[in-house]
Amino acid sequence: MKKSIILTFFIMLLLIPAIGYSHVGVVESSPPVDGVITTSPEKITVNFGGSIEPAFSKIEVFDPKDEKVSTKCRFLEEDSVIESDLQENLSPGVYKVKWKVMSLDGHAIKGEYNFTIE
Repeated sequence: MKKSIILTFFIMLLLIPAIGYSHVGVVESSPPVDGVITTSPEKITVNFGGSIEPAFSKIEVFDPKDEKVSTKCRFLEEDSVIESDLQENLSPGVYKVKWKVMSLDGHAIKGEYNFTIE
């Protein structure tokens, strides 16, 4: 009995860090991270590696002049995907995607990446 209690304690001790590090991040996007595309996209879609809190999560896209070109966010597929329409006929250049999400465990995470329109 004492051995099973000790074993259970050590198993729980090993699982606690795994639970604490279950943060979400970008797993897929369209346009892709650091991708080069040849036509102006109609929208941006970012898929995160877990469910996120819509009230505390967003994506924004900025043009080469640092002007916002995205609209209000929509959440899809069990709140792990954010989508936003983009202004029409974006000019060639490097665009920056800034994202900020809160995972269901309450951790706020932010990041950014670029894509290029040729």
